[in-house]
This record gives sequence, C-alpha cells and structure tokens, in this order.
Amino acid sequence: MNQKKNRENLEKMMLVILIGALAIVLGIIESMIPIKLPIPGMKLGLANIMIVIGLYYLDVKDMFFVIMLKTFLTTLLLGTFSMFAYGFVGALLSYICMVSAFKVLKEKISLIGISMIGGVMHNIGQIIVAMILIKTKAIAYYMMFLLPIGLLTGVVIGLVAKLVMSRLNEFQLFRNHYKLNN
Repeated sequence: MNQKKNRENLEKMMLVILIGALAIVLGIIESMIPIKLPIPGMKLGLANIMIVIGLYYLDVKDMFFVIMLKTFLTTLLLGTFSMFAYGFVGALLSYICMVSAFKVLKEKISLIGISMIGGVMHNIGQIIVAMILIKTKAIAYYMMFLLPIGLLTGVVIGLVAKLVMSRLNEFQLFRNHYKLNN
C-alpha cells in the first residue's frame, strides 16, 4: 500500500515538473520568435498550451504551483517586475476561470472552450494591471481589440493542446492521471 502511494506521488511530481518545464520552454521559445504584433504586449501565449493541458492531469494546487513557477522563472529569465505583474494576474485570473468552467461544465465544455475562456480572461487580467500601473481607465479601450484576439488565440492554443493531449494519452503516466477517466 505504501509503495503504491509513493509511486503515485512520484508520478504526480513528474507530471508537475514536466508540465512546468515545458511551459517555461514554450515561453522562452515564444520570446525568440521575431513576430511584430499590432498591439503592444500581445503574444500568442504558447506556454498556455501546457497550462490548459495541466487542467486535465493535475489538481488545483499543483497547477497553481506550475503557474507560479512558469511566471516567476520566465520573468526572471526574460522580463521585468511589470512583466511579472501582467503575467501573474493574467495567468491567475485565467486559471481561476478555466478551473471553474472545467469543474462546473466538465462534460459540457470542450478543451477549446476552456482555452478560449483562458485567453479572454488572461487579457482582462492584464488590462486590470495596466489600469492600476498606468493609473488610467482609458486603457480599457484596448478590450475591443484584446477580447477577439483572446478568443482567437484561445482557439489556436486549445487546438494545439488537444493534439498534444491525444499523443500524451498514449503514455501510461498521462493515462493514469487523466481527469476525465475518473
């Protein structure tokens, strides 16, 4: 019994480390892509592929750790305090809303729908931080650009996450922790 519990804990720890490391690597790769986007601060959010995937394999506490790890380490490697504030609040609000939708609508919402919620809420979180840091509500007009972009990037991230998950579920480690089996 104790050996089985130890194995489960080790597997869970491996998933947390793997999902967190891949999120960080995707964030770093995205920072190296020389794409000039029309709206300041706008990104594709490649690291969010792993955050969406993590919803289906990890519990809330472990995913919170992954988000903290990803946000802190990518900021340490690539950014500034304001980047941390934008990224952390966006990621946290996004995650809270995705987890809520996942728990409440588990069988009624697709992975792509969850990802779309995440994309939109991440942008809303970043606008809230911008209004606080810049000390103006006028920045909220960016919402008319950011919300459709959040939906679009949410669809793209969701589609990629769905493809990746279909491959991950071929591995016993991932199959054992896939939440929709439970």
